[in-house]
Amino acid sequence: MISWKDLYNVLSNVVPLYVVMISAYGSVKWWKIFTPNEISGINRFVALFAVPLLSIKFISNNNPYAMNFRFILADTLQKLIVILLLFIWCKLSSKGSLEWCITLFSLSALPNTLVVGIPLLGGMYGEELSQSLMVQLSVIQFNIWFPIMLFLYEYRRATVLIPEQETEISTNSSSSHECSKNDCSQTLKYDEEKDLDNVSVLPSRSSNKIIDHDNEENICPTESSSVLKVEVHVETVAECKPKSTNTLPAVGSVTTRQILIMVCKKLMRNPNFYSSLVALTWSLISFRWHVEIPAVVANSIKIFSDTGLGMAMFSLGLFMASQPKIISGGSALAALAAAMRFIVGPAITAATSSAIGLRGTLLQIIIMQAALPQAIVSFVFAHEYNVHPGVLSTAVSFGMLISLPITLVYYIILGICIK
Repeated sequence: MISWKDLYNVLSNVVPLYVVMISAYGSVKWWKIFTPNEISGINRFVALFAVPLLSIKFISNNNPYAMNFRFILADTLQKLIVILLLFIWCKLSSKGSLEWCITLFSLSALPNTLVVGIPLLGGMYGEELSQSLMVQLSVIQFNIWFPIMLFLYEYRRATVLIPEQETEISTNSSSSHECSKNDCSQTLKYDEEKDLDNVSVLPSRSSNKIIDHDNEENICPTESSSVLKVEVHVETVAECKPKSTNTLPAVGSVTTRQILIMVCKKLMRNPNFYSSLVALTWSLISFRWHVEIPAVVANSIKIFSDTGLGMAMFSLGLFMASQPKIISGGSALAALAAAMRFIVGPAITAATSSAIGLRGTLLQIIIMQAALPQAIVSFVFAHEYNVHPGVLSTAVSFGMLISLPITLVYYIILGICIK
């Protein structure tokens, strides 16, 4: 059973994060310190500097050769089941969308294993076992699931941007063509009037006489006027030749290949995508040949990573302060987030973990970690890509508040039901 000392250790890790979040909230809501541009810059710093280096710190210090692969398989199977169910829902329901699939996957499958999981489960099941397992799950999150989330975010952005850009360019091209035709017709009308007015001063090759304006209505067209009209016609064709509009494909012909190329280019420029891969490569080398990272590099990473969680909570507080309501999206979405986080996720985890043979303490721990509050990094990404950030901010902030009594209830029930 968790002791008062263990409970104090949990609170000592969680409460400082709320101090940071409330300070950020007050800096905008009460003290008016930060402008919207500065808030955006802070979130960019968190997304592109603090979080990638935080992942490098944890992944590079984890021994990849001593991981509990059955435990990881159970967690992976739970996430794959969630993806399958969301895919079916998206195909069959008229309300299904890629945006909601991403958000619901975050809510049901990405818990806060580091900040809350390590101290809380360490007090319940022993620090040595639970800390090792939570770090392993965090490594898998940073190496597999967060990159997959980034891919989906970028894919969603590309499917929106590419058709919009091509529609805008096609519209502009069409408008330019229309303007060109109109300009040509106006120019033609003006040139014809001007040239016909000047016919009176042109010498006739047949008579070599000057044309009289008073009698020009009785004069038959001369060779010079015919030549003039031909010239005008030729110039008009040259000026009004329509520009080719086949330089861009039609909006409906946007291919998956174009979208994937754009997504890959974006991901290659995102530190979150390759930082975990670099860290995993280093950990494989380090623990295989016992090579230590240079102190200069290690200390540099530590400075950035120490700011990661704090700045993520600071960014969360800034976002909450910029919204008209603390609970963004209303109580209905807050209830949905809580249900996905504390009921759906643990239920699927219990089923998949039992199916592959996890028993006893390991089964209790993997169900408990699925009932932990929302991962802070998931809000950072949602805010960066503007995909339901209000839902994720509510899941993180209020999820951390109500997670302690919920996990205690799970701990008691699992202790009775699973031996």
